[in-house]
Amino acid sequence: MKDKIDVRQVFYERLKDLMQEKGLNNSQLAEKTGIPRTTINGWTLKQNKPQADVLCVLADFFKVSVDYLLGRED
Repeated sequence: MKDKIDVRQVFYERLKDLMQEKGLNNSQLAEKTGIPRTTINGWTLKQNKPQADVLCVLADFFKVSVDYLLGRED
């Protein structure tokens, strides 16, 4: 069995990397995806986990899988 992963940490690191690749800050990501900036800020502070519908929006926007965002695939 795989070791349990810290979903918040993995998600934040992957989101941060993807945002850097596109040269986006929190406000710009919010504007381009329609996700509230306050929601994105909560992720970057590792206070919240993303909900399934938002994960799909992010996966589509960054052209990655939801599993990648959650650390279930490399």
